[in-house]
Amino acid sequence: MDIEEYIEKIIENGKLEDMQSLSEMLEDTMDIVKYHDEGHYDTLKMKLYKMAYGTIITREMAEEIVHKMKPYGLKWDYEETKHLQEQYGVDDIRSADFFLVMNSAYNDYNNIFGDNVENYIKYTVDFIHDEDAKSDKVFLYYTTIPQ
Repeated sequence: MDIEEYIEKIIENGKLEDMQSLSEMLEDTMDIVKYHDEGHYDTLKMKLYKMAYGTIITREMAEEIVHKMKPYGLKWDYEETKHLQEQYGVDDIRSADFFLVMNSAYNDYNNIFGDNVENYIKYTVDFIHDEDAKSDKVFLYYTTIPQ
């Protein structure tokens, strides 16, 4: 038998304690991969993320991405952007996506928009509702374009 067969059998048996042990083994293995090849680690981590969440940006992922943005990083925190969504009636966009794109717009277009919050909101809505883009545009863009 090989590793894949062992894992399939563990899943088939469905024992919670074995699943937890498998999870711990995977974490340990991922730590080793990260130490030796961070690029490969990032690839595997993204595969795990997609298995868990699909192509949706979670709040945690959005915050992680925003904190790495250059040159400013975080301009509006999550609660501030949720408040702006409510204030401007933007209720058809996931809050994590709105937060992410608003902060990205500030980092990329501050020299154009300055402090005009309404322009950032318009840009964010247009970016997300781009009619000729894929439905998971925000995920695809922010998990492949930035460093």
